[in-house]
Amino acid sequence: MSENKKINLDIYTSEEIDVISSHIDKYYGSFDTVFHEKKSPDLHIDICIIEPSEEKPYYQLVTMGMGAYSMNIPKELAEYKLERAELVIALPPEWKIYEKDEKWYWPIRLLKEIARMAKRNDTWLAWGHTIDREESFDKSTELCGSMLVTPVNVKDEAYVCQIPNGDNVNFYQVIPLYREEIQYKIENGLDALFEKMSDTDFIIDPNRTNVTVDDDMFMDIVNWRIDTLYKKKLPVDEINVFNHMAIYLRWCLEHNLMNDYFLKRNEAYVEKFKADPLNTDLRPFIRDNLESLLLKSYFNEEGQAFAEYYYADSLVTPSFPADIDNYAFEYFGEKRYHSKEFDDEAYLFIPFNEDYYQAMANIIQKRWDIWQNQDVSYNDYKGKKDLVNALTEYIGDEYISPYFPSLKNDDPITAVYSYERRIGIREGYIPMLVVPDENLWEQFLFNTDAETNDENEYSFDKEKVEIYRKNVLSHEVKDGKTVLSELAEKYGTDKIAENILNKVKNFSENNVFLSYWNYGSQMTYPLVLLRIPVKNPWEVFAYLPFGAWNDCPDTDVLMAVSKHWYEKYGAVPAVMTGDTLEYILPNPVPQESVEELTKEQYAFCCDLEQNEPINLSASKKWYFWWD
Repeated sequence: MSENKKINLDIYTSEEIDVISSHIDKYYGSFDTVFHEKKSPDLHIDICIIEPSEEKPYYQLVTMGMGAYSMNIPKELAEYKLERAELVIALPPEWKIYEKDEKWYWPIRLLKEIARMAKRNDTWLAWGHTIDREESFDKSTELCGSMLVTPVNVKDEAYVCQIPNGDNVNFYQVIPLYREEIQYKIENGLDALFEKMSDTDFIIDPNRTNVTVDDDMFMDIVNWRIDTLYKKKLPVDEINVFNHMAIYLRWCLEHNLMNDYFLKRNEAYVEKFKADPLNTDLRPFIRDNLESLLLKSYFNEEGQAFAEYYYADSLVTPSFPADIDNYAFEYFGEKRYHSKEFDDEAYLFIPFNEDYYQAMANIIQKRWDIWQNQDVSYNDYKGKKDLVNALTEYIGDEYISPYFPSLKNDDPITAVYSYERRIGIREGYIPMLVVPDENLWEQFLFNTDAETNDENEYSFDKEKVEIYRKNVLSHEVKDGKTVLSELAEKYGTDKIAENILNKVKNFSENNVFLSYWNYGSQMTYPLVLLRIPVKNPWEVFAYLPFGAWNDCPDTDVLMAVSKHWYEKYGAVPAVMTGDTLEYILPNPVPQESVEELTKEQYAFCCDLEQNEPINLSASKKWYFWWD
């Protein structure tokens, strides 16, 4: 047996090794390290290790020895000289190339397995061939097959090396595949798979996206979160990127939203979870069993419908990832949430425990209950379409969100606004909820372009609007306290305010938005969310020149008062209609400020006396209406 093995051992001659080695060095990169085989039963397969460089920031592993065997090529292909081959595989720069753990070693094992396959099975391998290993390369990945393609990111001359006897040695890039991708090729052909994989990186990613899964099937993909974790060098365990997915999956399992196929396929793990949910960590399950993905196809019909509403990447519905981010904001507080410590990834640092799950479960339940009972009407949109288009052009396409239809419950509106408000701090914009209103549009035109007289009521001079904004933002903002004193004297509101103060304790506080509700239909008016590109809240009025009619303040006054209230109480303009303006505060004002603030509010809006009795000074939402 020993002699037979020696006889059947195919190896390059020293001269052939020199030629192959020079070819690799010239076209793929110089290498100082070679993994030499200690035992070679049929072929001697060495692996040349080409280190990452500035030009090619990734490892290249190139076999040297597969081509010593001349494969049994079909006669009709003999003219193409495909008998001999070597393999190339690319690995990311962070790959632990010298580790023996199978998590890092499997690409080397893969190269050796493919290199020996043709001889051991009396077959041949060439461009376009796929190989199914029938089991994952390692427990850290679901990749289980390979495809041979033309080498990537090299000159054409790198594809073939001619050895001294005149034979060609063909080089092929190894691209690992998922089983579904191999099956897709069998069913649809090689060209169809190539088209699917056109955007797939040739550098190995053990958890890359499976190209046979359509985009509309994805709910969450963890790959980019892991990339972010390493790029930002965040000091958290990699498993933390699965925290929020595990929370959502657990809630859906507990509320019977998974489909029968998912439950049957994962029966053992599901039974384990049901038996002891508190001590069953779903994060490794998502990583190892679900390929680090949440797909719509895992859920039953109701579960998929809820995911469309709540887990979808939408700007007009609540978002589960946004709710996770909201929880991180509340858990750590504003200052720490926006700190360099978390680098915009605070959610990864929330302790993964039962308190976290229960807090999020309550929020998911709330979203579910509202979704179950939500009514939506798009009827009002027909009459507002032209106005919304004009408003989009006036503000700028990049600053306006999709349209909110009329809703029975405003949870989607407040959820989206809350998220936009927090992100706006980081991105440098102020979100405003605006009800498209003809009166409001007329105010915008009157304040910025009063001379426009066109048959088209929605036309305006863009240049004049831009000049207006620049002028407003370039002027120094007046002292808000002085402006309010002047208003109080002008309208004689001090006495009215004093009378109100005697009753204010009996007024109800308000912590909800009021102005976008149609109290006749008991639904919200259609509205849009605008991202006003200013850093300071009082500057939104440069873009939304509300007011300057009857007793409603003009832009200068609005900016001065808003600046004063923001600096003293944290009040931020939030909602605007044709005759109302609402502010949002982080907390009600201190008791010692109530008297002063009440007088200021009645000076700012002398029509407050006609409003419903609300204790604005004790509220986190301030509502102002002008007649």
